[in-house]
Amino acid sequence: MTDALYLRPVAATDAERVRAVYEHAMRDADAYLAAADHSDLDAPTEAYADGAFLVGEAGGEVVAVGGLQPVEPGDGPPAFEMTRVAVLPAYQGQGYGRAVVRALEDAAHERGADRVVLETGEEQRAAQGLYESLGYERVERVSYAEGRIVGLRYRKRL
Repeated sequence: MTDALYLRPVAATDAERVRAVYEHAMRDADAYLAAADHSDLDAPTEAYADGAFLVGEAGGEVVAVGGLQPVEPGDGPPAFEMTRVAVLPAYQGQGYGRAVVRALEDAAHERGADRVVLETGEEQRAAQGLYESLGYERVERVSYAEGRIVGLRYRKRL
C-alpha cells in the first residue's frame, strides 16, 4: 500500500533532510553534479523566500522535495523556475513527483505567474516524461561547463 503524500512548506529544521533526499535521488539517476552550487539546500527557507519550497512526507519521512524561484522579470506577468524536484528512489512511480510539480504550479499561479520554466538533464528520461505528461513544452537544449553538462529547458503556460 502506498502512503499518502503530505505536502507542506519547508521548515528551517528540514535542511539536512532536504539535501539528503535531493542528493540520493540525483545520485540514483546518475545526475548528481558534485561540483555544482547546492548552497540553496543549506537554508531553503531563506533561499526560496521569494518563491516556495515544499517537502513531501509519507509515513512520517521526508521523501520528496521541490522549489520555485522567481525568474528575472521581463515585460508582462512574472514567471517562476521550478527547481530541485526530487523523490527518493523507493518512493518513485507513486505519483509523488507529479504531486510536487502540481503543487509548485499552484504556488506559482497564486503568486501571479503566467508560466513556469525548468531545466532537467538530457539523460533524465523519467523526469522528461513527467514534465511532458504534465504539459511542459521542450523549448531548447542548453549546455554548461564547456558542453560537458547538457540539459533541456522546458516551459508551461499556467
